[in-house]
Amino acid sequence: MGSQSAAVGCRSHSGWAVLVAVTGSITAPVVLYRIRIELLDGALPAHPYHEAAEAGMSTREARSLIRKVEVFAAKRASASLSALLADMEQDSHQVAGIAVVATDRAIPDELERVLRSHQLLHAAEGDLFEEALVEGASSLGRPVARVVPPTSIPPDVDALRGTIGSPWQKDHKLAAAAAFTLLS
Repeated sequence: MGSQSAAVGCRSHSGWAVLVAVTGSITAPVVLYRIRIELLDGALPAHPYHEAAEAGMSTREARSLIRKVEVFAAKRASASLSALLADMEQDSHQVAGIAVVATDRAIPDELERVLRSHQLLHAAEGDLFEEALVEGASSLGRPVARVVPPTSIPPDVDALRGTIGSPWQKDHKLAAAAAFTLLS
């Protein structure tokens, strides 16, 4: 049996992410794997910008904490994605690439400004974990794409819960839809 083309989609949250591996097409989707991965181990905060702001950290301390979280999360993403890709290849799937659902955000470069705005704290944390997935995926030498979340879930992807069961939530659907952008 020859290898089948497949792709992985990723959707992050603060400290964790959903990975969905798919094959087929957006109109005839097949889910190969769906897993939740932990990007942190509990020793570092899942909300480092909030932690820095609430603790009144100096800019230097805040940068250090945020960098530790970024590095740790990227390493965890890389390890988890590497294991998933190995499983996919063992199952005769040729991995076309990894798609990360990533929202465009206007985050100022000045950390002090971010730490003073609750809205920017959330935006920066969302960006941190998306970028950790991108960095982790990029370290594997595979094509990586940032995919803006669609305004609506493709109907055949949305309907998969009826055949594959739970969990099949919005994060899974967005990750799957992102992965299919690499297969089309």
